[in-house]
Amino acid sequence: MGFSKFIVFVIVVVFFQHSHGQRHEVGLLLGSTNYIGEVGETTFINPSFKAPSATLLYRSNFSPRFALRTELGVSRIRGVDTLSSEPLRQERANSFTNTLLHASTILEVNYFNIDQSGFDFSWAPYMFVGLSFLGYQDLYYPTNTTIAYNQTRDFAFAIPVGVGVKTRLGTNFLIGVEVKALYTFSDNLDGSFPTFVNEIDQRPAFGNRLSNDWVIYSGLLMTYSFGRGWFIRGLL
Repeated sequence: MGFSKFIVFVIVVVFFQHSHGQRHEVGLLLGSTNYIGEVGETTFINPSFKAPSATLLYRSNFSPRFALRTELGVSRIRGVDTLSSEPLRQERANSFTNTLLHASTILEVNYFNIDQSGFDFSWAPYMFVGLSFLGYQDLYYPTNTTIAYNQTRDFAFAIPVGVGVKTRLGTNFLIGVEVKALYTFSDNLDGSFPTFVNEIDQRPAFGNRLSNDWVIYSGLLMTYSFGRGWFIRGLL
């Protein structure tokens, strides 16, 4: 099948094989984060109330199985070497806090069909992957100091991947829980590899330059759905 024929086929599917559903959702994702990098603990999922996160999201459902969502959020991350189980980190005793501003576009895939066109109970586990853009504080450690300082703001891309489960409340609300791992294209969320270089008042870089920083989000979400749209029936 040529590309032009494929486009025609998709158009035919959209216009002639559809079912009613509520297409749009807006909502809020609240939770907390844990950071994995050169400073602090290394447990993969270890949310902390001292590192909260809040995200506004919009989800567009173009089938009972597929959705495209956009997010805007703000999160706090922190790392404390004295809380680590590694003796070298405990002895080093570095610590930092950072504030992340993030915008994401995410493709979401439901394991089961979930349709809000009726009152029947409906739920689905789901997974997702996307692309994020981060704004964060570019940190560094002054000489003879174990607490990271902020010098300016920097930006980086990141790849969010995760899983969750959601269920419907009536015909207009959904609630769920999810875990998202954000692989960032930065190795300085913690001040270990600062971009600013000052040999007098800055400690040298430390840690593993070959591994970038991760941020893990764990939280609860609630969305309100509205707007009758056309689902593509039979889309996987």
